[in-house]
Amino acid sequence: MISRPPDAEVAIIGLGVIGGSVALRLRDRGTAVRGFSTSVSDRAEAEHAGVAVSPTVDGAVRDVGLVLIAVPLDRISAVAGHVMGAAPQSATMLHAGSLQRSEALQALPEIAARLIGTHPLAGSHTTGFAGARADLFRDATVFVEQRADARQREAAEFFWSMAGARRIEYATAAAHDDAMSRISHLPQLASTALGATLADILEQAPDEHRVNPGPGARDATRLAMSSLEMWQPLLERAPTATVDALRALEGNVHRLRIALEERDWPLLRELWTRGQQWRATLEHGELT
Repeated sequence: MISRPPDAEVAIIGLGVIGGSVALRLRDRGTAVRGFSTSVSDRAEAEHAGVAVSPTVDGAVRDVGLVLIAVPLDRISAVAGHVMGAAPQSATMLHAGSLQRSEALQALPEIAARLIGTHPLAGSHTTGFAGARADLFRDATVFVEQRADARQREAAEFFWSMAGARRIEYATAAAHDDAMSRISHLPQLASTALGATLADILEQAPDEHRVNPGPGARDATRLAMSSLEMWQPLLERAPTATVDALRALEGNVHRLRIALEERDWPLLRELWTRGQQWRATLEHGELT
């Protein structure tokens, strides 16, 4: 990570969970930061938390050295275009969108050329500044687009290290988006499907058979509380790898059903052990 102080202020456009958490962390570090959000409530809550908030995008990005665009995916391109017209030409422009391919951003070539994707592997099912936390990115991994030049890499590494990130990974936009299909989109969709299934089953159960879900059901369906307004633009622009991942999940769910129906305990053990061992690697940090 880069360890020198920044040359100028940072601007954060979008003060939801991601942008708000960065702003809180930089506030705690004493780093000069200005924010902007179209949300009246997010602006008010950020100001109450001690974040300097500008009433306009132009005011937020004027004379800064780096701009982080932390808005929903389908708004990144328009916001970036506005920022380019108001920020110094020398300012580094980063976005924190969950997808990075040009097809997903749908940005004009001149905007896409200057805008670098930096995606922190951290987040929350909550939305808005109310869900922001200064420690959200502690020890997080951040994916930065491989095409970033030396100056952009330096700025991105320093910025995200200030936010608390521990590791920077460089990848092409296509490789990043395919990876997110597997490790982000699939867990969300699986949790949503499980939540919808439990809702159907439990609502149809006789009153005497109804019980409150325990911690297992709660843990497995936490992501089902995520905002569709946030996720739909991602899924509309997601690569085919997302559908491929869902198909793989369907295959294993089918195999589990067959194992139970046919009392095929070796098959059950195979699937169980595979999942158990993979999850254990996360606990031991072997995949990080």
